[in-house]
Amino acid sequence: MTSRHPHPEVPVTATPAEPPVRGLSFFLTVPTDPRPGRVYADALDSVRLAEQLGFETAWVAEGHFQFLGLPAALSFLAAATQAAHRIRLGTAVLPLAFDNPIRIAETAAFVDALSGGRLELGIGKSNPMSTAIFSAFGLSEGDRETLYTDALDGFRRAIEHGVSADGKQVPLYPPPAGLADRLWQATGNPRTAAAIGRAGDGLLLFRLTPQGDPGQVQSALIDDYLGALPAGAESRIGISRGVLPAASRAEAIALVAAELEQHPARFRVPAGPAPSSPEEYLDALNVKYGSPDDVIEQLSRDEAFVRSTDRLFSLPLSAGTTAFREALALVADEVHPRVRPAVAHAA
Repeated sequence: MTSRHPHPEVPVTATPAEPPVRGLSFFLTVPTDPRPGRVYADALDSVRLAEQLGFETAWVAEGHFQFLGLPAALSFLAAATQAAHRIRLGTAVLPLAFDNPIRIAETAAFVDALSGGRLELGIGKSNPMSTAIFSAFGLSEGDRETLYTDALDGFRRAIEHGVSADGKQVPLYPPPAGLADRLWQATGNPRTAAAIGRAGDGLLLFRLTPQGDPGQVQSALIDDYLGALPAGAESRIGISRGVLPAASRAEAIALVAAELEQHPARFRVPAGPAPSSPEEYLDALNVKYGSPDDVIEQLSRDEAFVRSTDRLFSLPLSAGTTAFREALALVADEVHPRVRPAVAHAA
């Protein structure tokens, strides 16, 4: 694996995998860029590639105002429904507080209909680096819990019962058939994790935690979730982890160094000082990197990851490059099959 420079003209040539591999998911964070149209086209190509490599689900992160480059995740997924035809499509996550919950419910139902029932809807309170976003929308981050609770209640009512209009109950169109059963919530809060379990929703966990080691912290959140899950209900636990498999650790570091040299504005992390080297960057983002054996060993020591049912792998490389394509193929072919299998839990 030696390619370290963009080659957007390289076609997708992976052999289609049938059926999709259970639990194998691709998590895409779209960066800001002076040419957003090109970045979005590369992102759609990466969804097609993930489908051909046998990934079960492609998830995208929504963000606003230069913190992430995708301010409308459902709009992107609407395009993805026509670009890829088998892979499931998810939001990880859609912050509910920044929009009207009825409009989100309508748009989600529309995207689900376009996809033929492939939408996995992940929702949450906010993104990392969110204070300025709340302010821009005329909201206070101090109200995030109340804002989320109210928006979640309105959203759930809309997809399950429709909306009240002129004293009448009106169903959504298109009908959100089965969408309530494909709802996921993201959290780092133990009380919210338990509430997600009581609701029977899926639990989404981010790659970083401010409290300490993500594996240990999130394993406790999984306990909270499973402890509240209704008896006999099947759990859904999705965990995002950054990975970079390559020929060696040195090769992985060289790939990131080339990436950051070409895109220095991306050399930042959600919290803390800016890293001073590619190694610090990878560590700050909790990226498991090195040979496939190295990555597998690191993931196998992650207490939360090995308890997940859905593994959301992300790469710290630009979509549309040869390096990205090669690394994504290694995740599908060598890393995921050899990590402890994803399992379903019953309460």
